Amino acid sequence: MFENGRNTDVRRERFTFCEVCGKKTPWSQIGGQCVSCNRRVYTNCTVLFGGRVYCVDHAPRPPPPPPTSSSGCFIATAAYGTPFASEIQVLRKFRDNGLDKNRIGRILIKKYYQISPPIGQKISVSETRRKIVRLMLTPLVEIFQRME
Repeated sequence: MFENGRNTDVRRERFTFCEVCGKKTPWSQIGGQCVSCNRRVYTNCTVLFGGRVYCVDHAPRPPPPPPTSSSGCFIATAAYGTPFASEIQVLRKFRDNGLDKNRIGRILIKKYYQISPPIGQKISVSETRRKIVRLMLTPLVEIFQRME
């Protein structure tokens, strides 16, 4: 505890050091101990994720935000790269003039809005995936165009 008249018990000291950034900080500013590397972490270097404390070096990445689409056509927007593609206009017309007119169609639309944002995100980051989805959507777009 005491060596040469000096308190060696760090917890009794008023200050400590963040083991991530090295900043001298009061104990009250320590956010916790990283669950990955066990380093003592200053609040500015702390990331809380799932109720657990991580240092900025080991924090899990948050899920990516869903792609934005004012029309709700997440997958087609990701595939075509813009919500203004003519193919998306055809799909919107089918949704609004066909599916949205009956109960089962509205249930399908609701389910699509629940599951499609993360799918659209995965599609949008890969040109190969975008091409595959465009190939899959092309026959549907052609059928819906003939139905008009």
